[in-house]
Amino acid sequence: MTRAKATEVPTDPLDAMLARLQLSGIRDQLDSLLDEAARANLSARETLILLCEREIARKDHRRIDMALKLAHFPAVKELAGFDFEAQPSIDPRQIRDLAASRWIANGENVLLLGP
Repeated sequence: MTRAKATEVPTDPLDAMLARLQLSGIRDQLDSLLDEAARANLSARETLILLCEREIARKDHRRIDMALKLAHFPAVKELAGFDFEAQPSIDPRQIRDLAASRWIANGENVLLLGP
């Protein structure tokens, strides 16, 4: 009976390099991403951009998921699900403008008052 190693060494050199660089998003979806790039007739540079965009999106998604788990929020709510009609005193445009976070890039402060 042969035992499988806990950390199996990839035999494909590209797979090994992606694993070493911790690019699991690219590694896990490489074939489908390359097929997508071929269908779109992307250049090598555009294909690299596609691969990097997907890897960044995956890492951002995992980072947000982990932060939400660590925060132990009782419920996760998104702005898209907010019923502005139930709160007519709130200006939806102002809330969406604040959610765009331009105030952070501009170095401005936001002060929210009220119950």
